[in-house]
Amino acid sequence: MKFLKIDCQNRSRPVSNGMKKVIFSLFIVFSLFSVFLTSQTVSAQTIGSSGADVNLDINPENPSSNQNVDASITSYVTDLNMAGITWKINGKTVQKGTGIKSVSFTTGEVNTTTSIDVIIQTAEGNTIEKTLNIKPVAVDLVWQTDSFVPPFYKGKAMFSHQNKITFVALPHMVLGNGSEINPKNLVYKWSKNGSVQDSDSGYGKNTFTFVSPLISRPFDIEVEVTSASTDSVGFAKTFLAPDDPSVIFYQKNPLYGIEFQKALSGIASFGNSEVAIVGMPFFFGTTNSQGLIYKWTVNGALIDNDTTQTTRIFRQKQGTVGTSNISLSIENPSKILQFASGNFNIELGVQ
Repeated sequence: MKFLKIDCQNRSRPVSNGMKKVIFSLFIVFSLFSVFLTSQTVSAQTIGSSGADVNLDINPENPSSNQNVDASITSYVTDLNMAGITWKINGKTVQKGTGIKSVSFTTGEVNTTTSIDVIIQTAEGNTIEKTLNIKPVAVDLVWQTDSFVPPFYKGKAMFSHQNKITFVALPHMVLGNGSEINPKNLVYKWSKNGSVQDSDSGYGKNTFTFVSPLISRPFDIEVEVTSASTDSVGFAKTFLAPDDPSVIFYQKNPLYGIEFQKALSGIASFGNSEVAIVGMPFFFGTTNSQGLIYKWTVNGALIDNDTTQTTRIFRQKQGTVGTSNISLSIENPSKILQFASGNFNIELGVQ
């Protein structure tokens, strides 16, 4: 019997350089594909598992007391339309079902907290809970301007073009023990026409002052008040348009002085043949009436070149009867948009 001889020596062929390159390229592609699969798996495990994936918003953003509010949720990582959603207001369920992404409610009284809770069961099997507390704070927003009004004037000095105006926020924010927080210990964010005034905002800055520009337009002023010691947020807003200055006429009685209780307009009749008339400016940007320019006319003719007189004396010419038109224009030489004029008819010697 003949046996087949077997050579047990290693006769494997050496790998060529071309084959080495092919093997190395395959190794790189396989490694990158493994990393890609790993990253995809990790990302898929985190979808919908965090409360940060869902936004809970309210409108208006800073509601006042006893105000209707809309709360809504949004998400870009999970389909809320397929999720089971439960809404609770102050611990009481008010809405429950699939895809209920919004709810409406009414806030409580001032300094009373309203709690909004939303529980979301996503289609991926995750549970997300979001909570928002609303505590309305009363904020009084008042303003004052440097415009001129006569002494003992009981009305408000109105804001005119080119005048300085100051807004003051008066929040009523309380602590847990019922004591009201000092307004100087709160943080204020002022906005004008929607633009935040950074330099005028900050801790204790409960006033906001500016000078109206040459061309004054209506503007919105907003203030947001927050506290480091509570979760309360206060908000107030006002709309203001500049008024034009005005001039009002009064009789100046030699015994009683200016009779502010009765303004002169239309036809003013006097039994005397002589009367003193005061032209009083209102809402000009000056501390007194002396820095203004006064131009008096009678029946359209300028009385004289003296422009400093707020008071003029008018006399009935002997042998004449009837009425005369008295007119006065007032200008502020330092603020060109502040101008006012007025007139009335005067009748003297009426029995």
